[in-house]
Amino acid sequence: MNKKTNLKLNDLLNHLILDNTNIYYYIIMSLFLSALLIFVLRLIDQSLTTVRALVVTKNPVLGAFIGLVESAIWILAVSQVIKDINDPFLISAYAFGFAAGTLLGIQLEKFIGLGSAVVRVFTPSKSANISKPLRDKGFLVTDIKAKGRDGTVTISWCIVPRRKLSKVLSIIRSVNPDAYVTTDFANPTSLRK
Repeated sequence: MNKKTNLKLNDLLNHLILDNTNIYYYIIMSLFLSALLIFVLRLIDQSLTTVRALVVTKNPVLGAFIGLVESAIWILAVSQVIKDINDPFLISAYAFGFAAGTLLGIQLEKFIGLGSAVVRVFTPSKSANISKPLRDKGFLVTDIKAKGRDGTVTISWCIVPRRKLSKVLSIIRSVNPDAYVTTDFANPTSLRK
């Protein structure tokens, strides 16, 4: 073999090695991008599910529109997984996207803070009452005297916008850190129809 032929053979071998490297690179990048796409689609889809659940009672038309977008995204995500159902990376991306979407949805729900919360504060009658400090900050409070296991208690009820719930809890904590507090979502119902 002469030197020229040997150079051509080396070039051919180098070219084949690079082509195989390119193929592996393409396969890995394709798999990574598919997994990333599935993860992002599930992240968005699951976040929309949480937001839709909040919005649907207040604005059914908006809730329906969010549901429409959510279902289209879900179909895109599932179709990507089904293309290669035996690939654990794609399945993992789907599952992690679902979990991350749930966490993101919870954070979005806290940020949006739609609706109202009912705050009930139970305090022994002899301890600091939280009604006046809350009223001074503009919150409406109703006090009820009740009898508890250890004597007379005051139950203070307050319905506040959910966006202001942390402020109310902060006021309660500063006035009476030993108060027993419960909160629920308020579902106001109008009797005027």
